[in-house]
Amino acid sequence: MPKVLALIPAILLVGACASHAPSDQQAAAAATAAAAESQAASGPPPEWQKKRQQYTECAREKAEARSAKPGTTQAVVNDALRDCRGELDAVRTSFREYLDGQMSSAHGKRSARQAADRVGRDTEDKVRAYLLRHVEYHRAVAARQ
Repeated sequence: MPKVLALIPAILLVGACASHAPSDQQAAAAATAAAAESQAASGPPPEWQKKRQQYTECAREKAEARSAKPGTTQAVVNDALRDCRGELDAVRTSFREYLDGQMSSAHGKRSARQAADRVGRDTEDKVRAYLLRHVEYHRAVAARQ
């Protein structure tokens, strides 16, 4: 009996060494399945996140359209963000409504307003940082051609 117990780890080791790692395709399929399962479990994203994505897309499209024109990168980005100000306001409003639905006290609603303003500022800052690099990249690619 002790000899059999001593052989178990050796058999497991041989079995593990004989198996092969999953291919990249299998790993990608497993990751996609896990992401889909996670998304299904959490449900659809809140409306404010959809609006945040729309704001980002709007600013990116405006910046790309202006990147070929003369002017500093900062000016191109500022103009793109200014043109999409309405979408950013929609993000703030939607996030405030999302939090208001979860808050019942006056203090909670005041905190929701502050959080909505903070989300708006953070969103604008992140999109600005992204667009600065994005426009510089597009200009560098255009200069090489």
